Amino acid sequence: MTRPTSRLLTMGVAAVLALGLLGEGGATNAASAATTESAATAAPTTAKKPGLRFAPASRTVQAYAYDGYVYLDSAVWLAAYGETHEFWAKRNKASDPVSLTRTVIRDGKRTTTKAPAAIVDGLNGFKDGLTVRVRTPKGKILAKDTRSLCLSGSDRQRVEPTGRTEPVYPSFCGGSWFTKSSVSGVEQGWATKLDAFFEVETKQKTLVMTVIISDPVADFLGLPAKGRAVTQRVEIVDECEIWDCGEIGEELMGAPAEGFSSLQDGDPVSVRAESLRAQSGHAGHGATSTGSEHRTNLFSLGDAAHAGGDHPALGQRGSTPSNSEPAKDTLPDLVSAPAWQIGTEVDEDGTDRLTFNANEWNAGPAPLVVEGYRRGAGELMDAYQFFYQDGKEVGSTKTGTMEYHQAPEHNHWHFLDFASYELVTTKGKPVTPSGKQSWCLAPTDPVDLSVPGAVWRPEATGLDSTCGDRSAIWLREVLPVGWGDTYNQSQTQAFDLTKVKNGTYQIKITVNPNGALHEQTMSNNVSYRTVVLGGKPGKRTVKVPPYEGVDTEVVTER
Repeated sequence: MTRPTSRLLTMGVAAVLALGLLGEGGATNAASAATTESAATAAPTTAKKPGLRFAPASRTVQAYAYDGYVYLDSAVWLAAYGETHEFWAKRNKASDPVSLTRTVIRDGKRTTTKAPAAIVDGLNGFKDGLTVRVRTPKGKILAKDTRSLCLSGSDRQRVEPTGRTEPVYPSFCGGSWFTKSSVSGVEQGWATKLDAFFEVETKQKTLVMTVIISDPVADFLGLPAKGRAVTQRVEIVDECEIWDCGEIGEELMGAPAEGFSSLQDGDPVSVRAESLRAQSGHAGHGATSTGSEHRTNLFSLGDAAHAGGDHPALGQRGSTPSNSEPAKDTLPDLVSAPAWQIGTEVDEDGTDRLTFNANEWNAGPAPLVVEGYRRGAGELMDAYQFFYQDGKEVGSTKTGTMEYHQAPEHNHWHFLDFASYELVTTKGKPVTPSGKQSWCLAPTDPVDLSVPGAVWRPEATGLDSTCGDRSAIWLREVLPVGWGDTYNQSQTQAFDLTKVKNGTYQIKITVNPNGALHEQTMSNNVSYRTVVLGGKPGKRTVKVPPYEGVDTEVVTER
């Protein structure tokens, strides 16, 4: 399996130190860089002028030392006072440049402006928009990094009593190679924590961190000239001097759980995928939309054209399973994206393998909801597909089987009838199947958040994806509208190349291969990606021609 990226690893260090070492009582402070100044607890204030501004920040934050490194984050928040700031990143196809727009929503009025191409970092936000600098108290610079600025962080806090009761926008920026549109933003009365996470190799006990928003980006966002940087003193706490950290390092250096996407280092989608898989689902409350064109809808957080309704999971009476054909508007549309990040490896048993990433997504207008009900004491569940209309469950039908998968990095329940992966000839003749035959579904990647019914915050819908442990008697797996589920096929799940000759083949990905799931159409269920195999046993090679003009096998801006 792919090892965690350095960013995921260091984020894990901070999380383990905060949650595991400090205990539940200290987790909140640690996760938010432990503010110590009174400014952090002051009553909500309203800016004199509407717009994006830095929220009151603590002058001192805490960082945590582990194994010679200091893991630190700022307590710097960018807040939207008196108005909402909504950002859309869109493109028609993977080879097109991303267009980024900002819409300011104030008193029901929407004003949209397009960002200059020079400050757009694909789907990831504003290019070189944020600089983080770490120095000693005497002024020696230890580290400096300029990165993209995403205004849809996972850590949000309320700054005005008039603000919405919950955030609306997704908790990260980014997407996969085939993402067409994504949305981000800061709701009126809310603040998003800027991504200033850093690791520094030092023995210093005190540091100084400065977070700066670049002038081109600040100009576009309308930040005042004297409100574009925040400097904070950093106090360092070595928790390992107090607690036994021996086992923590081993945990952090482990391989990622099955199913993680192996996207580029620091890719926000990888972070999102790891979070979802690790939690085996999402916890969340309801959310309310912003702007006159939006409505309160905890299931589909979109505009007025999207199907709406109340929270689908609050005390409804369940439906009786039926073989009747469900209504068209209660069905998902499952789509197969072409394989990407394709490579070769030799597995632990010495077998040549062809590795790849696969993504299947839901184009809507309704969610894919599959629930499993255990068959007695056996390790099988009967799977049922549930249908929703206006946010309410309106029907269900038997659709397949779930089974408990006992294996390293698995040990949870999988749905058997979701997809199939095959290596075929250029004429479509099967050559070898993937070892992947079952799935625990969860939304890992936004693919198109502009389609009708798209969900902006899957964790807020009340429909959680859970993989379940061995004792589970029921579980639910969900693929919301606009989102896909990425799986990395490596080791025994990748194609076995032992008997495959050198030459040109195609990776065939089929979603809903048996037609067991009800959906809008099956015309977009199959995708193909051409690969050219070469090399010799133990050193197989693969060349992957671009897809629609895009080379998905290189690390580049998206």
